[in-house]
Amino acid sequence: MEQFSVLSSPMQPHLHNLIKNCSSSLIIASPYIKKSAVDWLVATKPPCLKTISILTNLSLQNILSKSLETTALHQILESFPIASIVSLQHLHAKVFVADEKVALVTSANFTNGGLWTNYEYGIFIRQRAVVADIVRDMASYSALGGIVSPELLQRIDDEIRKLTSMQKQTESNSATRALRHQIRQSQTELQNVLLAYRLAKGQTINSLFSNTILLVLQKHPEGITTPQIHDEIKSIHPDICDDSIDRVINGQHFGKQWKHYVRRAQESLKEKGVVASESGIWRLREHV
Repeated sequence: MEQFSVLSSPMQPHLHNLIKNCSSSLIIASPYIKKSAVDWLVATKPPCLKTISILTNLSLQNILSKSLETTALHQILESFPIASIVSLQHLHAKVFVADEKVALVTSANFTNGGLWTNYEYGIFIRQRAVVADIVRDMASYSALGGIVSPELLQRIDDEIRKLTSMQKQTESNSATRALRHQIRQSQTELQNVLLAYRLAKGQTINSLFSNTILLVLQKHPEGITTPQIHDEIKSIHPDICDDSIDRVINGQHFGKQWKHYVRRAQESLKEKGVVASESGIWRLREHV
């Protein structure tokens, strides 16, 4: 059997080939997920498939545009004995891995368009060492995201219902200034709900930034400066590194103080001997 093979549209038959022989676990990374794709997965999954790990992007934009459907995430959590969902801002990868043995890396989201109607492309990977690297990278990405729980999904649904009701009023009447203000407030509240669940249970901003610094330094074995670390962390966590506001949610600061917490994470990692700093250049100890 070939170690690598290229795939063209439609993607659904290729994904079906990956899933049908899955004997235990499935990893799906896709920023957009639709209920139509989850319906298909639930209907066609092999009985032995028990564990599913989802990495997606539960952002305000994706929710409001309905690119990511909360009904699909509800169904995943309800349909599999062991299911986990993690949300990571700026996720763009589309990756499917069965039993940590076979991977499909593709342009296709886990949606009706991605599986059936769009012109997509991808590659099957059966080489164990490469698949192991992919699994490790997906785990590193997941460590940077927040857990999506049934409670979070319910709160999102509640906020969306309120927001939808207000938006419908703008369709039948000229939107008043007060109503537009209420809509903006509702969107802000929804963003705060997402931030409240941004950290895994028991996790702090400091530990999140520590994990992120390690990932960033792995990408730069030659070492980088603190301002460069700031730039990379801000690109990974734009929702947390907001210089315009300081939100305190569940005792954690999201916003203006983020560079302070990055510095604390750097010093903590240095004290543990995991990273080193010389002449303003930060590196992993293994690259020193």
